[in-house]
Amino acid sequence: MTDESRKDILRLLGEIAPTSEKLALDLWENPELGLEERYAADRYQEILSLEGFQVRRGIGDLDTAISASWGSGSPCIGFLGEYDALPGIAEDGGPGHGCGHNLLGAASLGAAMALKKYMEKLNLSGTVVFYGCPAEENNGGKVYMARDGCFSELDAALTWHPSDVNAVWEAGTLALNACNFVFKGVTSHAAKSPEAGRSALDGAILMDVGVNYLREHMIQEARIHSVITSGGKTPNVVPAEATICYYVRAPRRDQVEPLFERVVNCAKGAALMTDTTFEIDMIDGLYDYLPNPVLNEVASKIMSELGGPSFDKVDREKADKLQSSLSEKTVKEAFKRYGATSDFLGRELSDVYLQGGGPMAKGKTMAGSTDVGDVSHIVPTLQITTCTMPIGTSLHSWQSNESFGSTVGLKGMNFASEVLTLTALELLRDTSLFKKAKDAFERDTEGDPYESPLIPGARPKIR
Repeated sequence: MTDESRKDILRLLGEIAPTSEKLALDLWENPELGLEERYAADRYQEILSLEGFQVRRGIGDLDTAISASWGSGSPCIGFLGEYDALPGIAEDGGPGHGCGHNLLGAASLGAAMALKKYMEKLNLSGTVVFYGCPAEENNGGKVYMARDGCFSELDAALTWHPSDVNAVWEAGTLALNACNFVFKGVTSHAAKSPEAGRSALDGAILMDVGVNYLREHMIQEARIHSVITSGGKTPNVVPAEATICYYVRAPRRDQVEPLFERVVNCAKGAALMTDTTFEIDMIDGLYDYLPNPVLNEVASKIMSELGGPSFDKVDREKADKLQSSLSEKTVKEAFKRYGATSDFLGRELSDVYLQGGGPMAKGKTMAGSTDVGDVSHIVPTLQITTCTMPIGTSLHSWQSNESFGSTVGLKGMNFASEVLTLTALELLRDTSLFKKAKDAFERDTEGDPYESPLIPGARPKIR
């Protein structure tokens, strides 16, 4: 990568930045929950179409999912975008972008457009694809897109996530099955004719008892959590229907499957004991995230050279105000988690590259789950984080939402866009990296093809 080519593509990105920033703020002011992101999808479709991308809408049977491509042939580089919001995140209790997806999609859009303009200018062969991926938070939109054949055409997928540090995401995440177990019984008068009833609620409760005994006999890293979402309306009527929702997680997909089968067996036993029946209503099925060491190395070198976002006094004052709403203990624990002091990392905002990534370091497994994991088991995938909120701020909080609608969030977003763009440029410059990334991918997956974790007939649901 020559200095001239880097300057050229960053200049193009700088020309696009106002469009990305306007879009990010527009979506922040108009938050939409998963599978309801019609305004966001319309905006992306409009911008991409005007830019000359061939846009397909409704892929994966998701009305708000987008695939936009430009060019032809190899290499094929994809950028992953998200734009769903969360309920109850805004300071007034309304929906908001507590995970910064208003920024996430806009940065990926900017990178895709800059790469397209650069390739067009130099008449380079290859394909650029932007994916608008809905419902990351609660439905795993990318899983449905993957089932529809998306992402398999790529040589590399590039994405990022808002955070309070600048790092390469080298850790894994937890694979997940999320399902409703819907028990069906027989209603009756609970006092006059209890013998005629078959309580669906009893089935759900007994299932949970069985699952709790199962905890002693599963791997230490696995997690099972549940909530009864419906169990009847009044005590004097035997409930004919009850629903208990389970999340079953483990570090790898092949660890989730057998554990989930044991959870299903608990449901079978509970149904037998209560003379009820049950159905499984699947919500999510996610793979663990598989980092690619070759792509990570490319991005790490770029981030080491760039450092981080350029925050000014106004940004730091904004961040200090938000950070002061957190407990002192929370902020101290964040520095401890990253293994860095405020002298290095920064007190309110981080403008340096965190080598190793702290909890995102190679060999570690993060506690959460993401549908980026499914993409990473289809194609070599890169994921980075950049500082878009004060250090110590939790995602899914009103503080993070406030930051993502400010210049703090925008500057972190623009930095992410720069890293993604320069990573793509380096891949174009040295196309041998695609083979190296693919070889590492084949080694880590042991050549096993991706199989959708969704049960047959599973459909995304607005919740």
